[in-house]
Amino acid sequence: RHTRRKASRHVLSAEVKDDLMLAQMDAKLIVQVIFNLLDNAVKYTPPGSLIRITAEKKEDLASISVTDDGPGIPDDQKPHIFEMFFTGNNTIADSRRSLGLGLPLCRSIIRAHGGELTLADRLPHGCRFTFTLPSGEVDIHE
Repeated sequence: RHTRRKASRHVLSAEVKDDLMLAQMDAKLIVQVIFNLLDNAVKYTPPGSLIRITAEKKEDLASISVTDDGPGIPDDQKPHIFEMFFTGNNTIADSRRSLGLGLPLCRSIIRAHGGELTLADRLPHGCRFTFTLPSGEVDIHE
């Protein structure tokens, strides 16, 4: 719902590879991370791009990826994308520059949950942002 207006010219898909994954988390913060990664994919890829969210269990981790088939991130910028206020030479669709706070904040949230947020190239072009969360059951105290 949050991305529908902006993403209407993109192809969004989601795939959950395992039936049930449990992870201890602050759901609102993790939704914010997913929204930010989706929002970035929409902003920095041309209309018609495929953006995919994938969730799967990898050993004792829940792994969530947001993948796009856009132009990707130049190699010289990759070491800096998680630095505060780093924006590279990117402008978003309305020609404004971002503040460079989204990805560092996302990484901080994921690390606070005991996970990691990483960037990988998607071949032949595009990006894959993946974050992990330790899997585990949640205790409900009624």
